[in-house]
Amino acid sequence: MPEKNQQTGSDPFAELRQSLARQRAVWAAGETMGERFMVPRSGKAGVKTILHRPNAAPEPGARLPVIFNMHGGAWMGGDAILMESFCRLLADELPALVVNVNYSKADEASIPYAIDEIVDVIRYFAAHAEAHGIDPEKMAVGGHSAGAHLACCADFVLAQQGFRLRAQMLVYPVADMTSDNEGFRRYRTLWFPEGGWDLPHVSPLHAPAAMLERVSPAIFVICGRDELRSEGLAYARRLLDLGVEVKVREYRDAEHGFLEVNRPDYPQDDPRISAEQAALARDCERHLIRELRATLDLRPR
Repeated sequence: MPEKNQQTGSDPFAELRQSLARQRAVWAAGETMGERFMVPRSGKAGVKTILHRPNAAPEPGARLPVIFNMHGGAWMGGDAILMESFCRLLADELPALVVNVNYSKADEASIPYAIDEIVDVIRYFAAHAEAHGIDPEKMAVGGHSAGAHLACCADFVLAQQGFRLRAQMLVYPVADMTSDNEGFRRYRTLWFPEGGWDLPHVSPLHAPAAMLERVSPAIFVICGRDELRSEGLAYARRLLDLGVEVKVREYRDAEHGFLEVNRPDYPQDDPRISAEQAALARDCERHLIRELRATLDLRPR
């Protein structure tokens, strides 16, 4: 349960919850370029996703690789629909099936719940590969900011279960939920009403080496103008030191969120939208497509 004011018993996040709920209703009613698909789970609520397939039909008998994508938004905001054009780009250019996951937000269910959802989504598609025309040996998970945190945590959990993905794509990621920055101090009791932010599968930067060395090869994108820069680099260094294959591309002039906000899906009043940041975003997109093709053993186009 959320932290209560001891004198009034009120929820200090009530107004925020109401605002988020109103915005989510708008996004949920929005049109999508993909297919809304509820991933079933035994004994649990299903997970909302949007599926994007390449416009060009695959060759007869060919199986598509799969990218599982998680949007950012501080674990509370945003929606999968805000990453439609990015997911369409990956679907067409790789080509691949892109599963855009609309994970449960932390004001509705504490953060570890979303990690479990993503793990279950990946396992569902692996178990139903033939029905979806996909190659279960060519799967990658990725995300942006908070979404990158959920992606690396899901990869970590799967690795402990002996389920290895081909890659994790971590775009300006969070890897340490024990951080003492202002935002974390303000919302930690909302994200983790019962604690647990220091568990290995929630803060993998501090996970034991024997656990962390099992994770998938990692593709990092780091922003120079970003308070998460040092954390992303620290996580990349930790993986490298443990023998995990790591590739890092730093955009020194990029602002946090540059890849998401400089696309047509995103609200156009965001101050991070500019010609400079858009040019960096286009370069980053080409970079990620090249790296994903290489990691998934796809032919260049």
